[in-house]
Formats: sequence, structure tokens, C-alpha cells
Amino acid sequence: EFSVLNLFLKMEVTANLNLVLLGNIGAGKSESGNTILGRQAFKSRTSFSSVTQDVAVESETVCGFPVTVYDTPGFCDADMSVEKIRQVTEKVLQRCESGLCAYLLVVKADRFTENKRRTVEMIEKLLGEKRLQKTWILFTGGDELEDMTIEEFINETESLKKLVQKYDQRYHVFNNKRREHTGQVQELFITIHKAFRHTIKNTYGLDTVVPNNPQLRIPINIHDIPVADRLSRRIVLLGKTGVGKSAAGNTILGQKVECSEKHGIVSGRSVSVVDTPGFFDTQMKPDELITEIGRSVYLSSPGPHAFLIVFRVGDLFTEQEQEIPQKIETLFGQEVLKYSIILFTRGDELEDETVEELIEENGDLRRLVDQCGGRYHVFNNKDKNNREQVNDLLQKIDAMIEQNGGGHYSNQMYEDAQRLRREEEERMIRLREDTIERMIMKLERVRRERAIEIQEQRLADVESSGLRRFLPRGSILHRLITAGALVVAAPVAVAVAVVAAPVVAVGAVGAAVGAAAVGAAAVGAAAADKIQRVENERRKLKEMKQELERVRTNRS
Repeated sequence: EFSVLNLFLKMEVTANLNLVLLGNIGAGKSESGNTILGRQAFKSRTSFSSVTQDVAVESETVCGFPVTVYDTPGFCDADMSVEKIRQVTEKVLQRCESGLCAYLLVVKADRFTENKRRTVEMIEKLLGEKRLQKTWILFTGGDELEDMTIEEFINETESLKKLVQKYDQRYHVFNNKRREHTGQVQELFITIHKAFRHTIKNTYGLDTVVPNNPQLRIPINIHDIPVADRLSRRIVLLGKTGVGKSAAGNTILGQKVECSEKHGIVSGRSVSVVDTPGFFDTQMKPDELITEIGRSVYLSSPGPHAFLIVFRVGDLFTEQEQEIPQKIETLFGQEVLKYSIILFTRGDELEDETVEELIEENGDLRRLVDQCGGRYHVFNNKDKNNREQVNDLLQKIDAMIEQNGGGHYSNQMYEDAQRLRREEEERMIRLREDTIERMIMKLERVRRERAIEIQEQRLADVESSGLRRFLPRGSILHRLITAGALVVAAPVAVAVAVVAAPVVAVGAVGAAVGAAAVGAAAVGAAAADKIQRVENERRKLKEMKQELERVRTNRS
């Protein structure tokens, strides 16, 4: 934080900072003034009436800044009328407006009663709209919160939550019992000065406040800018079931969150966290899971500043973990990793190992971190009061936003990613249909070729067995056909052979052929019927071959 203060000092910021403390009696105004100045400057004790009966003014150089603190009488003082308090306070307001002036509305961090709410309304009317733009809520008694964070305290009471939102998250918390803890004062000063931007001396030696001129802004490294001074952030949590997404969301918001989307106030900033269903959730259908995770973009409309891809320290980086980045890119598009940070939970389980060593040990994890621009963070979800780990994360998100040109992941990016995803799914469906069609055709072709082989084999069997049936067993022609040495095109040739054979044959051959001719004549009618059936089968076979050829031609 000192680097920011030094930057202001190098720019010759010499304007006096006036701080006006306003609030109810017993809120801790005087004690807060002592904390700011670092000494017992104002009277402070427990009392039913205001210890400060008139305006008390004290000055000091704090963190290199000249500071003047105005401690005003407490409202609801039994010894002073409301009108008297108003008159005294109005004089202070007129007196301190010549320079830089901030108003601290002091509220004790305990029950926000109706009486306190009415006091706030009276102070707001007294300040007016213009001064309210330079007013911060200062909570005192931070040490009495115990295990509760200031964010949990604010979110517990709806009226207090609305009040903080009304002041655009401008609030701070003091532990006045630990005055030596100067960091709380430094943070308050940095927040106030950054709100005013900076003060410069013009050529006439006059101090001029320049709140919004970009040409006069000091170029500051984003890591030096306090978290409480930057804009609200929208965060989406992604990861498997059981890695600690919900616990991480609770740690960020400083409160237990039961629903999928929740807003909270974190170090003076408005932060929303969307928790999504876990990847590979077996209780949801794949399509339902994708739809529900995709809804996170619309829940964080106009779009999330950061996606936190959550992994648990100590878990093996299995094939499922390796699939997560691809699933995220498929769902949100290739640009999504530009807006992503790897968040490791259960940091307390690292023991003697550093997270850097954990990353280096696993090549797939190291590549994923590289894809996310080297961005990663570690949470100890058990230590929910460690707000520094949350502030560090928000600073990393801020740095990432700066690298991305100040933008965030938009609804349009998601819709473009969904359009590309649908086109890819349609292409894959068409590819699968073509593949299935080719497989069917291949199986059909194999089936038909096999049918042809069977038909040809049956035809050969018919021809062979039919001819042998006409010849006497043991005859020369019977033995030749059985041995496969004689092929006859059709049974008609048998008749020609057996008629011609006796004329040319001599001896035993002629007798055998003659006997065959007699046998053929005896069964002529049966042979003619068999011949017709064979011809029919041949015709069918020819048609099948022609059909097969047509199929092959069409596919080619």
C-alpha cells in the first residue's frame, strides 16, 4: 500500500485532507479520530450523553499526509437538541469545504436499530446530495465481530445492506482497540484519495481536485491499487463435483451461500458469484448439465469478469480433469481461457509443498495453467476470516481484466460459442449418418456376395448330381464327371453325347454310352423338369450379379 502513498507524495500532493466524523452518540467517533491520528487527541469514554459537546478539531501528519479531523457532537444526545447539533455541524461543513473533505458516517458494528437508521437519515439530510458523494460509512468495533466477517454482518440486516449499496460500497471497518494496527488507517486514506483521483498544484499555487480527467490520472500498477477502490466483479465457478466450488464461493463472499447465484459485499466491492453444477454430475443428463452450466453466463449478465476453474489440492489429475478444459472451451468458446483463472482449494493440505511444485509435477496441469495465461490462486477454505486471500484473488482478476483491454466475457461470446457448438454437433451427426450408411452398404454387399457364392455352389451341385443320376454307376462318363475331368455345359449335351457315342465308340465305351442313352430316354420327362429349374436359378443368379454391379456402380 505504501507504493501508492509514495506515488501521491511524488506528485506533490500537499492539500490538507479534512475528515468530518458524524454519527450517533456512542458510535465511536472520538475513538476513531484517535485511531486516525495515532494518538489520544479526543476525549473518549462510555457515556449516555455525548462526550463531545462542541466540535473538536485536531491535526496531524499521517502517512505523509496533512490531516485534520473534526469530531462532531453525537446525534440523539439528551443534553443537546437536534437543532443545536445541526447548527454546530453545519458550521463545520462550511468551514472545511475549502480543501479536500471527506465525511465519515460512523456506525457501530452491532445491531442496526431503527434509532440508528433514523440518525443516518438526519445526517443525510444535513449533508445534502453533493456531500453524500464524498461520504464513507465507518464501522467501529471490528474486534467485536469475532468469527463473523464485516460482509456477513452487513448482509445479515437488509436495511444495512441497502444502506451500503446506496453509498456505492464505500465503507471501512476500524478496530479501535488496536490503534497500533496502522494498516487500517492507510487503507482508508488510499480509498479516499483514489476516489478523489489526485490533487495537483496549478500555476497559481491553488489546489485543484481532478476527479475524472484521464489525462491527469497517475499510471499505477493495478496490483498497487487497493481492492476496495475498484468496480464490482462477476465470477463463475467451474469444476467437478466435490472439488470445493461452493466452499470457494462462500470464502469469496464471506458468507454461506445455498443457492447457485449470490451477491455480496467484499472489501467494499459488490461481488456476485455463480456456482455451477459439477462436470460429470451423474444425477443430471448430459444435455441438462450443459444447459445448466451455460445459464451461468446469463445469471452474471452482462457477462462474467472471471471464470474460476476449481481443482482440489491433492486430487490426482486424471483423464476426467484433463477433459474439463476441452468441455469448457466447447461450451463457452476458445476465448474463455482468456478470462479464466485456476483456483486450487484445500491449500492447507499442501503441507511442505508449494503450489508451484504441484503444478510443475504434472505436465497436463502445467499446460492448463499456461493456457490460462499462467494465472492461478490458492484458497484455504477453512480460514474464511483470511480476507487477504480473497483480496489477492480480486487483484488477479483485475489484472486479467486489464490484460483483456478492460472487458469481460459477454453474452454475445457465449451465443457465438453456442452457435459454433450446434454447427459442430450437426456436422458430427451428419458424419455419423454417413459412417452408418457406409457400414450398412458394406454389410449388404458382403451379404449379397455371400449369397452369390452359395447360389453358385448350389448350382454346381445341381449340375453335377443331375448328370450323374442319368449315367450307370461305374460307367466311364460317370467316373469322369465324378473326378471332375469332364464338364458339360448343359444336360442337353448329354443327350447329344449319348446319341453320338455308339456311332464312334468301340468296345466297352460304346456299350456304356448306349446304356446311358437308354437311361436318359427313360427319365426324359424328369430331366427336362430339372433342366428348367437349373435354368431358372441361373437366371436369378445373373440378375443378382447385375444388381450387385449396379450397387457398386452407384456407390462408386
